[in-house]
Amino acid sequence: MATRILLVLLTLSAASPLAPQSLFEGEPGQPPRIQPSDRAILAASGNRNDIACRVEPLTPHLDFELKYQAGYLVHIPADAVPPSGDRFRVLFRIRPLEAPQAEPVYFRQSFAVPALEETADGVAVFPGRYVLGPGQYAVDWLMRNQQGRVCSAHWRSRAAPAGQTGEIAIAPMANLIAPFRPTVFADEPPVVRADADSLLHVSVLVNLAPLDRARFRISDYELESIVAMLRSLHREPSLGLFSLTAFSALDRQVVYSAQRRSRLDFAALGEAIESLAPGVVSLADLADPASEPRFLAGVLNDALGPRPDPPDAVIVLGPKIDRETRVPEDSLEFGTPPPLFQFVLDRNPHSYPWDGSFATALKQHGLTVYNITRPQEYSRSLADLMSRLAPPEPVPGLPEEVPVPSSARALDGP
Repeated sequence: MATRILLVLLTLSAASPLAPQSLFEGEPGQPPRIQPSDRAILAASGNRNDIACRVEPLTPHLDFELKYQAGYLVHIPADAVPPSGDRFRVLFRIRPLEAPQAEPVYFRQSFAVPALEETADGVAVFPGRYVLGPGQYAVDWLMRNQQGRVCSAHWRSRAAPAGQTGEIAIAPMANLIAPFRPTVFADEPPVVRADADSLLHVSVLVNLAPLDRARFRISDYELESIVAMLRSLHREPSLGLFSLTAFSALDRQVVYSAQRRSRLDFAALGEAIESLAPGVVSLADLADPASEPRFLAGVLNDALGPRPDPPDAVIVLGPKIDRETRVPEDSLEFGTPPPLFQFVLDRNPHSYPWDGSFATALKQHGLTVYNITRPQEYSRSLADLMSRLAPPEPVPGLPEEVPVPSSARALDGP
């Protein structure tokens, strides 16, 4: 059994840095150059098993970037690998079945399996991932080893639209085929924004501390989900200015701050988060029971306090802060705030059904809370948020700009 475990660990460690596929493209305006034998295998209807391998397609699923992740797992038994090790080359193409006129998109990948003991057994598994838009796709896949032996497979995938994703400007295009981005904090490409005069400024407060105080730090899944949700906001074309404050409620630290920027700097955010030492609090703060409420009040006041250029909306994102840490009302130093929204990321909402600290402090100021456990809920919630921020449709027969009574905002109050 020890040998079996060793084989799997060695294979994954060798394959992991190469796991993401890269696009296989030709010269501009030209198709990629593919060996005739490979092209024939991709076009065949049957599977080849010169190498004993099994390909397990993964069902496309919506992620918090509101894109559909799909892919496969390749299972290779130990007896299919020579004792000296082997190198494998993967080539596959994806064809959108609902756009038959579109050209297929090709990907390639390579990975190495190290030398194994002669008595090694077990099965090695390596993953492949890519991104799809809503639609149906045909995948033609092959893998060659150094000796030229082939394993091939063919399958179909369907990415079904979920929630209200189609109502959001950043919804993925139908029949989209793209490589998967493996780096959590990779920078985003430029975004085509709406008319400059109508762009909105949003202030985003991100809590990087878990609800469970015994954990000290949020999980990798929670962090990746938070960053993915930030990417969705960043790609929304009606948003043009971003103020971002990332903080840890448990550590009483502002981890990263950037104000009134035209783009979010994900690389800088990642560096700041990686430098955080979770669970480290000064002795003075530990001895002062009011230090955490005072810190949280300061975060809210910085975002909502009086200023000449207030944001058009404030969005709180991340896990709840338990309600035991109450923010005293008299410590909040702001008047009528802009629209307030909170995306509560919670994979197990039944474990703590009560309002968190920020919800308790801000509800009387018109806070809208969205409880998020799955990307489908985030899709619906983001659609609702953007509809609330959108300017009202003009009424036929009336001027485009109708004066708003000064008492109208009071209707939104407590």
